[in-house]
Amino acid sequence: IAKLMSIAFAENTINKTYLAVVRGFAPKSAYIDYPLSRLLDKLADKDRNKTLDPQVAQTELTCLNQVELPFPSGRYDKSRYSLVELNPKTGRKHQLRRHLAHLRHPIIGDTNHGDGKQNQAAREFLNLNRLALHAKSLEFIHPVSSEKTIITAPLDETFSNLLNIFP
Repeated sequence: IAKLMSIAFAENTINKTYLAVVRGFAPKSAYIDYPLSRLLDKLADKDRNKTLDPQVAQTELTCLNQVELPFPSGRYDKSRYSLVELNPKTGRKHQLRRHLAHLRHPIIGDTNHGDGKQNQAAREFLNLNRLALHAKSLEFIHPVSSEKTIITAPLDETFSNLLNIFP
């Protein structure tokens, strides 16, 4: 079963859906087709060729809601956030985080690809001390029964509380 599921992931036949809260007012919809360089692990990939070409990486984005809040972040006296739904079409390391940073709408709480001033404001005013990303669901054809299978994950308390900022 694990081998069949690995093949399904490799062939991109598994639909993955995520929710994220990002900086600024994201576009209503976007198809991000932006190749990503490989992020190699220091230990596991120490003997691997370091000069590999970027890999195809594609993500669909849908903006679900937007809000402007009356607290400062960086040079702005108000903070803008968007709630987005993300559907990665490929599976690259940190793909969603890197694609949203490329759009200049980094995920709130992203310490590697995000905005430090926005993250600080979110900690201070929203009590958010983690990445604002939630793996909502996986949808695939079951490898044994051939039935459509949907696995969903409930929102944790922190993410659920964060969603309360949206009207």
